[in-house]
Amino acid sequence: MTHESVSPTDSPHDLLAAVRELTRQVRVAQRGTWFPLLVFAAVTLVAIPVYRYAPFVDLFGTCRSQPGQTVCMTPHPVELGYWTLALVLAYGVIAGFYVRQSRRRGIGTPIRPYVITGVALALAMAAVSVWQAYQPLLPVPADPFAVDAADIALSPAAWLVNGFASPIAVIGLALLVLAWVERNGALAAYSVGYLVIVVAESSRFIHSSSPWFFLPHLLVPAAALLLGAAAFALFRPAAEVQP
Repeated sequence: MTHESVSPTDSPHDLLAAVRELTRQVRVAQRGTWFPLLVFAAVTLVAIPVYRYAPFVDLFGTCRSQPGQTVCMTPHPVELGYWTLALVLAYGVIAGFYVRQSRRRGIGTPIRPYVITGVALALAMAAVSVWQAYQPLLPVPADPFAVDAADIALSPAAWLVNGFASPIAVIGLALLVLAWVERNGALAAYSVGYLVIVVAESSRFIHSSSPWFFLPHLLVPAAALLLGAAAFALFRPAAEVQP
């Protein structure tokens, strides 16, 4: 990153403009937007075999079984554990990337608020999921096998809690904090669009007997994250590309 020297004869207006331009250049040089998106895309894709092959442990005692079919009214404990651990580790990797980038470029990056917020959101997601196991947003039917997914109606409040408490949405909420940290309007717009997509997707019930029924809930956000990572990497300003 370069900056122009300031002449003693410059007016206060010129000095203020130079300071603002230097501040803008520093903020651009601090950015590494593509990397968090790539990390979370990888975390989301790795979740696919976890969802498919992890054995279910009826930790909360809410599962009902009949020949060839099991219905559980609570989150999958292994999936919940995966997301909590994976998100915390992901924020550690992201923090390491930004610290290394800062040392290489000689410009500090205020990444701590993003990492702290991300970890806090991951832990809050786990806490809300456990709370819903004991305080379900939907009444537990006496015969869950007789209930069709199309007949399930969520109130607006329950729809929002169910959507924003999902691990996929938690990623988007933390991205909004990253947009604030980087003063990145493009990332803010992307994060809002991402949240709209994933909240709508996570709140949609899929009625299927296939063991791969969950794929849309993971592939859609993973694709959005990969496309976002590619776009932010491709269109990085020159000040961001040069160490």
